Amino acid sequence: MAKIKGTGTVDVELTVREIDLIRRALRLVEPYGDVDDWDRARDLLADLEAV
Repeated sequence: MAKIKGTGTVDVELTVREIDLIRRALRLVEPYGDVDDWDRARDLLADLEAV
């Protein structure tokens, strides 16, 4: 497991299938995840939908 030591901007190349998988996982955060993660998941999903 990775240990995050700081934050910043990261460029990552993903295939369309990988992005679709991430989108599906993010949609599961609200029904099954912690309430504290809902807003962040929604924001990230909105960013991915714009791509």
